[in-house]
Amino acid sequence: MLHSSHFFIVFFFFFFFFNNLIPQHTSSPLPLPLPLSRHRPEPKHFPVGVDLVNTTCELCKNASASFNYKFCVSSLQRLPISHAANFQGLAIVAMELAVENASNTVLKIANMMNSGTFDHHDMSCLEDCMETYSHSVASLLNAVGAFMARQYGVANTWLLQVTKGIRRCEQGFSRGRKEISPLKKQNYNILQLSDIALCIIQFLEPPQPPRSS
Repeated sequence: MLHSSHFFIVFFFFFFFFNNLIPQHTSSPLPLPLPLSRHRPEPKHFPVGVDLVNTTCELCKNASASFNYKFCVSSLQRLPISHAANFQGLAIVAMELAVENASNTVLKIANMMNSGTFDHHDMSCLEDCMETYSHSVASLLNAVGAFMARQYGVANTWLLQVTKGIRRCEQGFSRGRKEISPLKKQNYNILQLSDIALCIIQFLEPPQPPRSS
């Protein structure tokens, strides 16, 4: 976990001032997104200007069939910083929102575990998800640090670790029984926010040369 005071300041800033800014899905549970396509589009130039959010979300939608364009736009446009940020800045915004989302989910899981309304199976799943989300906060902060240092491959690795853990949290509730996760909305949100950052990294990270046989 990062010990830099900068990232703890960032963490608390987003936790207290941007609470509840993540779009809430109140309809029937939505399917979890799949990993972004390995296809790496090559735009002639990175998005800039007043239409930065829409253009970035459009590029990511074209890169992956599972990418949620509406979620991307509504999430990033809720923050004033998005309108002044550059292409790289939007990835940081997405990761900071993911930190806020993961932190709120830790509190939500704690309240669920103290409610006394879950059976042994679900309590075991909640314990696993609590550990996953706690680690995810640290991993996301590490991803932000790596990204700001332009270590895009390292940031990508941290983000993939987060998405892997969140999917494992989601699948735990249905293992052995047909049950919808009570954290489906939270899992979906953090996966989509991570996908925004992962998508931008695909544009920024130079493609690796093929290995010689």
